Amino acid sequence: MSKEVQNQVVTRSAFVGNTTAEMLENRQVEFVISSEAVDSYRTVFKMDGWDLNRYASNPIVAYQHRAGSDNPDDIIGTSTVRIEGDKLIGVVTFEEADVNPKAEKVFRKIQAGTLKMASIGARPSEYRFGDETKGEDKDVLYFTRQELLEWSVVSIGSNPDAHKRNAQTIEEIRQTIIAEIPVIIDQEIKGKSVQEAQIMINKNRV
Repeated sequence: MSKEVQNQVVTRSAFVGNTTAEMLENRQVEFVISSEAVDSYRTVFKMDGWDLNRYASNPIVAYQHRAGSDNPDDIIGTSTVRIEGDKLIGVVTFEEADVNPKAEKVFRKIQAGTLKMASIGARPSEYRFGDETKGEDKDVLYFTRQELLEWSVVSIGSNPDAHKRNAQTIEEIRQTIIAEIPVIIDQEIKGKSVQEAQIMINKNRV
C-alpha cells in the first residue's frame, strides 16, 4: 500500500437520524454518519475498524468541510461520536445564535428540513476487496481500518468537485490493490495445488 494512497481522505454522505424534541431544545441533532451498507462508490467502512481517538480530542463540526477556513463561524458546533451496532452515530450540539449566527441558520434549516445531509472525512489505512467466503461482494472495496478526521453539515450537491476528487481517490485505492495482487499471490501461491492456486487468484482479482 503506497504512502500517497494512505494519506488520501475518503468522504461519505450521512443523514439526519433520530432527533428528539428534547435534543432540539438542547440544540442537538443526531446523524447516522456511517454504516456497513455499500455506498454509491461501492465501498464499505467496517465498524470494528474505526479509530475515533483523534476526533475525540478535537470534536468540532464544520459547515461544508470548511474546518480549515479563516472564518471561525465555519465551525458550527461540537459533537459526540459513538458506534451503535452497525452504525456510526454523531450528535452535534450547535453553537448559540449570539456566538455564531451561521450555526443558528444551519440549525434552523435542519429543523425546517432544508438541510439534511452531513459528510465525514476519514483516512483509511487498511483496505481490501470483498471476500466471497464471508458473504461479501468481491467487487466492493472494504475499508477495514480508518481514522475519523472530521465531519460537516453539507448541502446536497454543494461541491461536485469534492465528489469527483473522492471518486478519484477510491479509484486510486482500487488500482493500488490490483497492482499488489500479483505480488501477494506470488508470495502465497508457492506450495499450493493448481486448484488451490486458481481459487486464490479468483478470490483476489477484481
